[in-house]
Amino acid sequence: MKHYLPLNILIFQFILFVVLPQTSGAQKNLLSEVSNQQDASWTELVFKGSKLMTNITVKIQLSSADQLSGSQSPNIGTGLDDCSETMTRDKVLTVQSSSSGVGSSGLYEEEIWFDGKALHPGKRIRLSGGNDPWVKSYCWEGNGVRRLKILPGKSSEKKQSPSKWKKRSESFYEYPADATGCSTILDPSVVFYMLSTLDLKSQKKPMEICVFGRKQLHRVTVRQEKPSSLKVAYKERSASGEVTVKDKITPAVFSISTKALPATKQKPEAYSFLGLNKDIRIFMDPEKRLPVKIIGTNNSIGELVLDLKVQSK
Repeated sequence: MKHYLPLNILIFQFILFVVLPQTSGAQKNLLSEVSNQQDASWTELVFKGSKLMTNITVKIQLSSADQLSGSQSPNIGTGLDDCSETMTRDKVLTVQSSSSGVGSSGLYEEEIWFDGKALHPGKRIRLSGGNDPWVKSYCWEGNGVRRLKILPGKSSEKKQSPSKWKKRSESFYEYPADATGCSTILDPSVVFYMLSTLDLKSQKKPMEICVFGRKQLHRVTVRQEKPSSLKVAYKERSASGEVTVKDKITPAVFSISTKALPATKQKPEAYSFLGLNKDIRIFMDPEKRLPVKIIGTNNSIGELVLDLKVQSK
């Protein structure tokens, strides 16, 4: 005689193994690490590098949302007004990149508002200066990310605040069907912040993270590599003054590998963090939980090395 499972049990098994996202071992490692995270040891970092006779400066600031709320935020009026306010967003990362050199100059800035504990972003504002300025505002939603692109309607508007630019268009980037297990969708810069909150005194297992880039989702794997000794030299600023740090450390080195998850009929976009597209490695002082060097490859100019020059506590 054949025995059949009751219908309610069959339905339960279908939901458990097919409908609900399956969490990989690397994703479980991420959840475990995030649950034990600590506060970052810095409020501002300045990295510098050079390439092809061009000097590059990257400034990363960590603030509370209250510090940039209301009229204090320079980008007020450039976001999506109806972006959900129910989501916790108590931290703000501000990233400013500038370059100067022979025939080259540029300025780029972005603000990422996110939950300091769960790391989930709520909104992001990207600004590009120069001869062709633009502003792109992003809002994280349940099944995708909404974007508002703002451009000056005519040349005379370039001199005005972006909040007064007239040319606006809205797009929605839905998460693809193969985004299984992506319970939290991060921002590339929030992944960098995350490393500053981990206990780095022990070897970390690989962590798998889902990240939204410019228009697409990316599956990002963070792996700890075997380190070599590293010389560091930077200024450390605090309320008590400024000191110069010169040391030789054994860093915790993390490599970042990525795979784009484009929607149907889309070409995969390049992953981007501080203008680096691939071969990204982040070197951390494990005692201070401090990023001291970033190395990666830009698809146009090749390998770029960014060294920490200033840390503010």
